[in-house]
Amino acid sequence: MPFDPWDPYRDLRFAGTREHPEHGTCFIAEGRILVEDLLAAARAGRMKVISVAAMTTAAEGIRDRLPPGTELLTAEPAALSDMAGFPFHRGLMACAQVPPPPPAAAMREARRLLVLPRLYDSENLGLLLRSAAALGLDGVLAGPGPGQWTRRTVRVSMGAVWRIPVWRVEDPWSLLAEWKAKEPGSEIVAAALTPGAEDARTWRPASRCALVMGPEDTGLNEDQLAHCDRAVAIPMASGMDSLNVAAAGAILMFRMGSADRVDS
Repeated sequence: MPFDPWDPYRDLRFAGTREHPEHGTCFIAEGRILVEDLLAAARAGRMKVISVAAMTTAAEGIRDRLPPGTELLTAEPAALSDMAGFPFHRGLMACAQVPPPPPAAAMREARRLLVLPRLYDSENLGLLLRSAAALGLDGVLAGPGPGQWTRRTVRVSMGAVWRIPVWRVEDPWSLLAEWKAKEPGSEIVAAALTPGAEDARTWRPASRCALVMGPEDTGLNEDQLAHCDRAVAIPMASGMDSLNVAAAGAILMFRMGSADRVDS
C-alpha cells in the first residue's frame, strides 16, 4: 500500500515520533515560528524536513522557504483540525527526520552541562531544553523520561531540540563520571533543598560544572546526591517550599552563565 504523505499528521494530540518508510523516525513541529526556524536549519544542512502541511491561506507564504526535496501539503483549516485530532489554528506543521544522536565524546568536552537523571513531563523537558540553549549551556545529559522529539516537547522547546546537543541514556551517572574525570577541578552540583546546600545567590560554579536537576515529584534521592560534589538551593519566600523544576533550572542555569561573565 503506497505511503500517504498526510499520515504523519494524523492524531497528534499525544503524538510521539512517527515512522516514515523512507526517512525512518520522524517528528512533528507546529506553528509558524517553529516551522520557519526548522526550515532555516534544513536549508543550512542541519536538519531534514520531509514535508510541510499548511493551511491553504498560509501555503504561498511558506513556499519559497522550502529546502529542495521538501513536499508542501495544503488543506483547509477544518480538514487540518480533523486530521490532527484537535483544533489547529497555527497555520503550519512540518514533518522532519530525527537527526542522529550527538557523539558521546562531544559530551566530555562540555564545560556547562545540564543533567536530568529522570523527568516525567514533556513540557518540563521542553522548557529546560529551551533555557539550556538560551542561556548558553553546552548540552544536556538526560536519563529516562519523555521523548525529546514528542510534539509537546518540540513545541515548548521552541526549536531548542535541534539547537543544543542532548545525550539520552538509561543511566547517565557513568557518563557523568567520565565527564568529571576528564579534567581536574570539574564539579557535579545538585539542585536540592537539603541541609547545607549553598545559597544560589552566592553560588560560584566551577569553570567546568554539571548541574543535576531531580524529577518533579521527589527531587534527587540520597543515592543520586551521593554522586554530586555539593548542592545548591534557591531560597524560598512567602511560605513556598519549592519551585517547578523548569523554573528552578532556568534560574540556576542563568547563574552558571552569569558567573562566567563575572569571572571574565
